[in-house]
Amino acid sequence: MSGQKGKAARKAGNSGRKPETVQDERLQAIILTDSFETRFMPLTAVKPRCLLPLANVPLIEYTLEFLAKAGASEVYLMCASHADQISDYIESSKWNMPWSPFRVSTIMSLESRSVGDAMRDLDNRGIITGDFILVSGDLVTNMEFDKALDFHRKKKAEDKDHIVTMCLSKASQFFRTRCHEPAAFILDKSNDKCLYYQDIPPDNSKHKTSLAIDPELLDGVDAFKLRNDLIDCHVDICSPLVPAIFQENFDYQFLRRDFVKGVLTSDLLKKSIYAFITDEYAARVESWQTYDAISQDFIARWCYPMVLNSNLLDDQTYSYESEHIYKEKDVVLAQSCKIGKRTAIGSGSKIGEGTRIENSIIGRNCRIAENIVIKNSYIWDNTTIGSDSVIEHSLVASGVKIGSKVVLNDGCVIGFNVIIDDHMEIPIGTRLSETCVEKQASQFLDSEPYSDDEASESATPLSDAEPALELVGDHGVGYVYDSDDAEDEDNSSVLDRVTNALTYRFDDMYLSDSSISSVGAKHKKKRRMSTNSAYTDREDDYDDDVDYDEEEDFAVEAVATVERAMENNHDLDTALLELNTLRMSINVTYHEVRSATVVALLRRVYHFIETRTLGPKDAVQKVFAQWGQLFKRQAFDQEEFLDLGNLLLEKTVAQGFEKPEFILFSALTCLYDNDILDEDIVYTWWDQVSQDSSYDQAKTLIAKWIDWLKTADEESSSGEDSEESDSE
Repeated sequence: MSGQKGKAARKAGNSGRKPETVQDERLQAIILTDSFETRFMPLTAVKPRCLLPLANVPLIEYTLEFLAKAGASEVYLMCASHADQISDYIESSKWNMPWSPFRVSTIMSLESRSVGDAMRDLDNRGIITGDFILVSGDLVTNMEFDKALDFHRKKKAEDKDHIVTMCLSKASQFFRTRCHEPAAFILDKSNDKCLYYQDIPPDNSKHKTSLAIDPELLDGVDAFKLRNDLIDCHVDICSPLVPAIFQENFDYQFLRRDFVKGVLTSDLLKKSIYAFITDEYAARVESWQTYDAISQDFIARWCYPMVLNSNLLDDQTYSYESEHIYKEKDVVLAQSCKIGKRTAIGSGSKIGEGTRIENSIIGRNCRIAENIVIKNSYIWDNTTIGSDSVIEHSLVASGVKIGSKVVLNDGCVIGFNVIIDDHMEIPIGTRLSETCVEKQASQFLDSEPYSDDEASESATPLSDAEPALELVGDHGVGYVYDSDDAEDEDNSSVLDRVTNALTYRFDDMYLSDSSISSVGAKHKKKRRMSTNSAYTDREDDYDDDVDYDEEEDFAVEAVATVERAMENNHDLDTALLELNTLRMSINVTYHEVRSATVVALLRRVYHFIETRTLGPKDAVQKVFAQWGQLFKRQAFDQEEFLDLGNLLLEKTVAQGFEKPEFILFSALTCLYDNDILDEDIVYTWWDQVSQDSSYDQAKTLIAKWIDWLKTADEESSSGEDSEESDSE
């Protein structure tokens, strides 16, 4: 960030001395508020993505908070889609106040249809005076930017051709916020200089690929590393040359696949790009899948110190309770409603009698009636939900009215101001909008960048469009939005179709191993299937051709794998990857994985006790507190967690502990305390096994523990009732 300031240069000239080079200390930042995609349709036909709420906070706030902590002095928002809404929001926000940590300006780049267009517009305006931060308006991170900036300046001092530092975050193969568009980075092992970049098709697309790199790009490189385990959060530190390079290359539309790949492979530019790799949390809300994952991570405080009860907005009043429960002031809860873990409720919202909410975020001024079940869902402001309704893993936008006894199945997205009559059921993955949004987006996604503002132009009722009365009812309001990606078989459409849905499970894209339900230890009959198959084990699934010796081989190898990981103190991700690779190679179900893991952990406990290294209580705590986390990636629904409880009971007795009842009690309480087994699972499991006379000795302490839990629940409930009465 060096250059001559005009006034300083004139003073130097008048005094007869040589002009001095003055360092420009301003740190500028450019925010691309438009994603130039249509993944969040139909919601982005009404509101820009950067203003959509995540955990009841507009997305742009997370990005601006990051830039404030990064020390930015000037922030420019490049606005294309819904630019007027963004401008109005910024003007009325705390960032436009005199005490704002930076000066913020909105730039109306209304003709931009891609990142390349926005960068060329930026170059034409001539506002960049030095190195700047380029970031998307959908970033959520707690990254310490000072480290990245120091890295950038160091590399720039060492390499005069250095123009970009990409900030990348480490992620295992199981990380939920893994980039929506996976990519491979080839880096110089000595200095993290990027040698090559290439997109990776998803595992279940029809397009398979390998990296084909020009050997000349590796000239002079002693050793390199290939990384496909990085989250690209699109935080870049750029030199002023970057907009100019976009200006000179009008075919550059995308930041990575065009600009980065083009610069690295160009014989003319001869410029360098480096990668700064951080362990801190950094991810973009670039799809429904990542919206879901980041919301859950944020509520679970993965982004600390940026947490919900830090109250990013001036009028927020969130307080934090145990089990990651957040409530604002003026929330009204009925006495018999149950608020489960990882839940947030905005001010002015009212929850009725008998309603159960868990793993969900409720906005402000919502009216949620009686006997409603809401799980893994996102309810935005000013929503009304009638009694006896069920909402499972869905998103309900602001102003929606849902009648009584309505069922929203997995993955539904209900757009702004939609009205649904009583007794309606919305099928899996349905998207509804208040007005008809023309299905024109997919044709642009691969061949030409596309912006949500083009979709917004068609977000008006079409003459030949019919309301979806079969879904919303005769008195309802709503149209089905169904992008025509399914008709397009190119790689981008496959990627969007597979991944961009709330129903999408992360295993499918990177591991091709959807959870296979194998719920009972007594069901030992399996089918030989592909790893993409999903089924429930039943007696009629029997296949005489299965070689059950393979299952025994798996048990031996899997137990050895877990024992080796514990002995050598490997990280959990490595152990999970080895187990999953072994599971897919032999093609067994997750029941066998859970069984082997339980055996390995109990053997480790037995070893500590027998060698007098640790006492029974400490041994269980040491092993299960750390390695019990493996079960989070081995059980995915209630039936599989119940199977885990059965395996713990069976294998604890089989191990031959002197006091199996104490070992079982300690293991279950440890898993409960670490949020691996929740209370409802424990109660359901106990209801199933308490009447069975098998293993009675091992269950003696568990019976007392269950009684204690229920007593504590009753006391807690009565205490809350008393507090509510006092407040009233």
